[in-house]
Amino acid sequence: MNNVLYGLISDTHYHIWDAFSKTSHDGMNSRLKIQLDATKEAAIAAKNAGAKALFHGGDVFHVRGSIAPTVLHYTSELYDWIINTLGLDMYILAGNHDLETNDSVFAANASASFTKIGAHIVCSQTPQTFDIDGVKVHMVSWYNDHKSLLNTIKELSKTLDPTVPNDLIIHTSINKAIPGMADVGMEAEEFKGLGFRYVFSGHYHNHKEVIPGVISIGALTHQNWGDIGTTAGYMLIHEDGKYSQHETKAPKFIEIEEDMDESLIKGNYVRIRAVIEADADGKKIEDMVRLLGATGVARNFTKRSSLVGASTATAGTAKIDSLKESVSNYCLLLSKSDPSIDVTKLTAACEDILSHAEGKE
Repeated sequence: MNNVLYGLISDTHYHIWDAFSKTSHDGMNSRLKIQLDATKEAAIAAKNAGAKALFHGGDVFHVRGSIAPTVLHYTSELYDWIINTLGLDMYILAGNHDLETNDSVFAANASASFTKIGAHIVCSQTPQTFDIDGVKVHMVSWYNDHKSLLNTIKELSKTLDPTVPNDLIIHTSINKAIPGMADVGMEAEEFKGLGFRYVFSGHYHNHKEVIPGVISIGALTHQNWGDIGTTAGYMLIHEDGKYSQHETKAPKFIEIEEDMDESLIKGNYVRIRAVIEADADGKKIEDMVRLLGATGVARNFTKRSSLVGASTATAGTAKIDSLKESVSNYCLLLSKSDPSIDVTKLTAACEDILSHAEGKE
């Protein structure tokens, strides 16, 4: 891991989270602390490996157009430490969650104040380029329109020095970065032949090399049930042109059915999916998961009585304890009628939407 040129994180989404959290006497949200500790972990790893800089691929904050003072305070404290004590230059790209405008406007960027602690903030319609020991790192902040973003990148590509490596960091949706996600973003192939060694993109919360040289950075940590199955962490870009991806110590969101593997459960947020006879059965399963060291537990139980004789979604949801159970039953019944449906992914997506609608995240 030695001879690292720079570190790269993205989609930190610092926030005062509700689920599985508590607030200390000094206003620190426990899950915000986990995110900040993961950021510090990534910065120290980059520094110890020889890096001189840490880049952020956008979406520093979670709530667009609104930041809690405690979130801004503790994030600013940490970034000040990274820059002025640890000794890493920081380059921070504007993502869509950082802005109160549709496109990148510096004054509308929640990270703009970090210039006062020495961070380099990239937030405009114009690309910015930085030299990191002979490697040119180009950054293009959020564009609301994919066509305009691609046109800007193509114009930038005409100015590249082909005698040195050129890396590009952007914040946009890259198709195929998240399995099962509809193709609503940019095709990775659109960046081929433009002269960049690597195209690193924030926005989608799964680390993946979509095609050689076009990489979805992924979020630094898991943040909600929609992140089940995704790869989170930080990247190190090495002087020899290779890169590596590393997970942090932050808890993951996982879902289990019958597998009580302690190594999978311990230290993570665990959602239990099971068909039970009575509430007492669910309580026993939940107690076992907690005993095995889960950091947080969510129940997704379906009572067998609600499924008996069910042949349609209407019959299957006739007896429900909550809207959440109704959604769960509906997804389960859909999967029974169509084997191609991945019930775990469908339920995770539906419950993530429900959590947002209820204001829990």
